[in-house]
Amino acid sequence: MEAATTLAVIILIVAILILIYYYLQATNNPVYRDIHEHAEGFTARVSQEEYIANISDKVNDISGKFKDRVQDEDDEEHVSKTDLMSKKISQFIDEQSEQVINDWDLATNKDIDSLLEKYELIENDLNEYKESNDKRVDSLEERVNKINEELKQLND
Repeated sequence: MEAATTLAVIILIVAILILIYYYLQATNNPVYRDIHEHAEGFTARVSQEEYIANISDKVNDISGKFKDRVQDEDDEEHVSKTDLMSKKISQFIDEQSEQVINDWDLATNKDIDSLLEKYELIENDLNEYKESNDKRVDSLEERVNKINEELKQLND
């Protein structure tokens, strides 16, 4: 196995042991007390080992291999691959936005503004119609009232 694989297996084993340790501690199990005493002794022995003392250097070397950083040619600074991917996606969306809008039947700000203008025009026309219609109805009511009065006078 490679060093990275070995390290990963060791980390997984340690994580599982820590989870078991905390489970036993939480349940206040008598086994916990025995494990706690053994763990203290084990920790002291392991920390004295030379390969454990140098493990942080190995972890840093391995993590350097896995970093998602690349050198930016223009600024001479590090840019993450996720940032580059986000920029590429944004660029693609900008270039293909018209096609996406058409394919997905999306409304743009222009569409909404146009729709609001049409709504306001229709609303104004409707209000004008209501006013003129109200005037006509009033006029007709007056005429009907006059006719009713004249009919009453003729009947009397």
